[in-house]
Parts: sequence; structure tokens; C-alpha cells
Amino acid sequence: MKRIKTPLEQNGFQRYSSSEEIVHYLQTLAFAAGQFARLDCIGHSAQGREILALYCGDDSKNQRANRQKLRIMLAGSQHGASEAAGCEALLYLARAILTGELQQLLEHFEFIMIPNANPDGRERDSSKNGNDVNINRDFVLLSQPESCALDAAVLHYRPAVVLDLHESAVLKRKTLGLEGYLTDFEAQFDVASHPAISENLQNYAELQLLPALIAAVETRGLRAQRYIREITSTKQPVTHGDLTMRTFRNKAGLRGALAILLETPMEPKADPHPTFRNIAVRTEKQWCCLQALLQVLQPQQPAILSAIARAMQLPPQGNIALNGSYVPRNESPVTRINLRRRDTREIESIEFADHRAIAAHDFLQLPSAYIVHAHVEVFAELFERHRISFDKVTEPFETVLENDVFAYGDTPERALRVLDTSRDRAVVMSGHLYVPLLPDTARLLPLLLDPRSSSSVFQYPQFIQLIAADQPFFIARVADQDR
Repeated sequence: MKRIKTPLEQNGFQRYSSSEEIVHYLQTLAFAAGQFARLDCIGHSAQGREILALYCGDDSKNQRANRQKLRIMLAGSQHGASEAAGCEALLYLARAILTGELQQLLEHFEFIMIPNANPDGRERDSSKNGNDVNINRDFVLLSQPESCALDAAVLHYRPAVVLDLHESAVLKRKTLGLEGYLTDFEAQFDVASHPAISENLQNYAELQLLPALIAAVETRGLRAQRYIREITSTKQPVTHGDLTMRTFRNKAGLRGALAILLETPMEPKADPHPTFRNIAVRTEKQWCCLQALLQVLQPQQPAILSAIARAMQLPPQGNIALNGSYVPRNESPVTRINLRRRDTREIESIEFADHRAIAAHDFLQLPSAYIVHAHVEVFAELFERHRISFDKVTEPFETVLENDVFAYGDTPERALRVLDTSRDRAVVMSGHLYVPLLPDTARLLPLLLDPRSSSSVFQYPQFIQLIAADQPFFIARVADQDR
């Protein structure tokens, strides 16, 4: 079969692929692959552009064989044209799997590729969508169509593995750059890391997958490391990634997937590059990492499926942590990280406080369900966005409810302080919402609904104002004995 050039290759690497070109390319590939590909529209952007998912697999009637394959979802360019290489590398991968040298992978994997997760941002040359919102901080509110589409796709396709492809500028003009430094890395990986995620899944990801993945990338010639959160000052402590449900990676992890972050660097735009903004080199680095990931996943498939199956079980004793924070590492309270001088580009080793240990806190005994007594329309709409099952009570019933009383405050810091907790038999009235904890929401619902959680909707002004001072909270927990 004649090699189908990507839009980036067709334009000689002189500009990024446009959203329209990406759609046409995916349609061409899907047609060429026949039964091994299907193109699905999973939603539309804020400005009305299609968000497409390319399914790659044997879409035949042999469902038993398909169920034994590892299903992988890969999402690129959540940050639009500001981080364009992930999309371009996924177009390479789609071609290699459907019509090229990686076709044998369809014997082991099913793929769902969403190369252009933010088509508005690509057309606007921006990291944000058409509503000027960073969609990778929107997975609590789900206020944007792009974040809703990605979240719904995780539920629809039920991938075992989710890969979120990103880039990071090595020059932070307004922060680290003012101190005279650039960051220095070639590839970084992280995994979903909220402490409410299954301990089995977390241990597998950190102790087995990440070391194997980093080693595989280094074997291919790139320096790789575990993700270090953006360095904005030489005086800050270093940590790993975000510990809230706001990001796509952590939201997918809380839904039970093995969720992975890939980040590669972008050199300063003003530097001389052989191609537009060095896009050829940037895409090649992402492509290298994608191949390494697939190399690692294939032999580890049984371990991955086992860890994911255990992740769907409730935690021991039914306790989960609402929050986590980074704290100093006892074994190595300081570390040295290489930065580059902005003026000479020479490497300089800088000492940082090392806060890459995670402390879980604010533990909650899981209820069997939640009852929403007030603002039911607001929360019904929220649950529908999150695809969370609930019922509107039609017949009153009596049960044991736990109610918190929160301090008054118009900020999360003031509102999250619990003054009192009661536990009484009460009547749940008609019109209230009954929200059961199910296997795929047991770790998610408490984070979303408890004001103490940094992943809660009550971190946002429009929800904080719903909390009444010195009165029982309008969302109650159904005691576990009634589960």
C-alpha cells in the first residue's frame, strides 16, 4: 500500500497540521484500513469543530478475542497549537498501526486515538479552547465541551490504559527565565497520582511501569525521567504532578484506568530551527516515546489487567483520602537538577528541596450513597455531565444519615472546616437525589461532593456560595450499615 503522508509531512514541516487537514487524514486512513478502523465523533469543540476518535482494532464479530486485548486510549494536543507535537506523533502512530510497520500490534491491542483533543486551540495558536479555558484543568466542573468529550470517551470505550501527550516550553519567560535559566530534559513520564486511586494500581504504575518505560526510552537514545512539575524558581521545592481531579490523567485514574502522562520539551521559539518551531524534532521525540510505551505494555499486559481489576474493588476498611500533599522525602530531603543558563546554554547543577513524597490526609469512611436535599437541579445536571448514576426519590424512606456542619466562608479554605458531624435516622423526602456509590464512582463521588476535598466542586465560587453557615450540609452520607 502506498505510504499515506501526514499533513505535517506534506507541508514539509513548515507549519502545524490544521484541524481540517487532520480530519481529512484520519478519514483517509480509516477508509484505507477497512474493518480495522472506525472513525467516531465523540463531541464538538466550543467553536463547533468535530473531536474525532480513531478506533484501531479488529472490529469483527470475534468479541472474545477482542476482550483479551489491552485497550489503549491516546489523547494529544489538549493544549492546542501550544503543544502540537503530540497530535502529529499520533498521526504517525495511526498510520504505522493501520497501514505500516506496526500492524502486528493489532493482535495484542485495541487503540482509541484522539489526536486533536482541542481543535479550537490548534486553530487559534493557543493552549486554550474557543472559550479561552484550559481544558486540562476542567475535569471537576466539566464546563467545556472538550473536557466533557474526553471524560465521556473514557466511560464509553473503557480503556485499560490512557496516555495523555503534552509538551513543555523550556523557557519560562515570566518565571524561571527571569532568573536566567532554562529547564533541561528530553522526556518525562508520570502516572495518575491522587491518593484515592487504588493502592494496587498506584504501586504497579510507580514501581513497575514507570521504571520500565523510562529504561525503554533511554535505550532508544532519549534522556528520560519521572515528571517534575514545572520549575518556576530555583528556590522552590520539586514535586511530581497535580494531586487533584482537575486533570484528565487523574480523572481517568480515578475511573480505574492506568493513566500515564508524557511530556517532551519545546525549545524557545526565537531560536533558529531547521523546521517550523522545531516541530520535526519535537514530533520525533514523541514518536520515540510512543514506540517505547507499546514495547513496554505488551509483555506487562497480564499485570496491568490484574491491577486494574483490583482497582475496581473498594479500598480496605472502606477508607479513602480526600486529599494529598507533597512533603519532603525522608531518605533524600534535597536533590540536584540540571538547568541551562539562558545566556550561554551551559548546564548548571542546582540544589532543590525534594518534596516528591505524598502524604494522604482527610480520610473518609465511604458511605453507601449520598443524598442531595437542596439545589437538586444544579446537582442533577452536574451528575449528568459526569455520567454519574442517580435517582430522584419518589417515595419517602427512612435511613441513617451523616451530616456535617461547615464553618461559614466564601473561600474553600474557610468553608472546608467541619464544626460538627451528626448521625441520625432521618426521612429522605420525595424530590431529593439518591446517588449510590458504584464500583466506577466509589473513589470519585466523595472527592467531587465533600467540601474538604481539593477536587470538590466546592472549590469554585458558584458552589461555595451554596453552603449555609452553621447548618447541616445539604449533601448527606447514607451510613455504610445501610449499604
